[in-house]
Parts: sequence; C-alpha cells; structure tokens
Amino acid sequence: MPRHHATMMSGVPAPYNALSNPLPKTRETIERGARVYADNCAACHGATGAGDGAAGRELSPPPANLAWLAEMPMVQWDSFIYWTIAEGGTQFRSAMPAFKDGLAKDDIWAVIAYIRARLPQSAK
Repeated sequence: MPRHHATMMSGVPAPYNALSNPLPKTRETIERGARVYADNCAACHGATGAGDGAAGRELSPPPANLAWLAEMPMVQWDSFIYWTIAEGGTQFRSAMPAFKDGLAKDDIWAVIAYIRARLPQSAK
C-alpha cells in the first residue's frame, strides 16, 4: 500500500509515468505472461494473485494482492505496475525484487497483460 499511496499523492515517477503496454492483447501474449508469472511471481503472490504464495507467507509487508490491484480503475495502471515490477519494493521496505535487469521488457509487459486479463477472474 505505500507504493499505491505515493502514487496517489505524487503520480508514477519518470521515466515510467507515460508507459503503456505495447503488446497486443492476444492469447499468445497472455500465455507468455502466464509463464512469466508462474516462473517469477506465483511463489510470493500465489496462483490467483491474492498475495498468498508459499514464499510470501513470512514476508512483512505481505505480497500485494494483484487480483485486487488489477481491478483498480487507475488511469496510469500500466505505468504503475511496470514501475512496480521493474524497480521492486526496496524504496517501500518491501521484499519485492526488482526485475528490470532480470526480465526482458516484453516479458514484463506480457505478465502485466496476464495479470489484467486473468488474475481477477482466477481469484473469484
């Protein structure tokens, strides 16, 4: 929540503030995102994105509920989540790792597409 609060007060920082997902919203993109999510995110965020993955149970603060976040009507959602994944949570005292050097940009965009398209439905 600290990142969400900072964004509400000051917006998404540059150079992330104007980003939007350049990938097509196709089955292939979503499937690629599902693979990236399974390999890099599910251990902490859980299979449905509820923040209940086995590796995240002992973390404080706990992993974010991505299914809930994916339904937020944020104007800058793409830029917010890209910033979150790329930079991680160090500045917000979170264990979220930074993936900007570990994942290709298109992998980050694919996982963002997957989160938006599938996690809210998976959590229901």
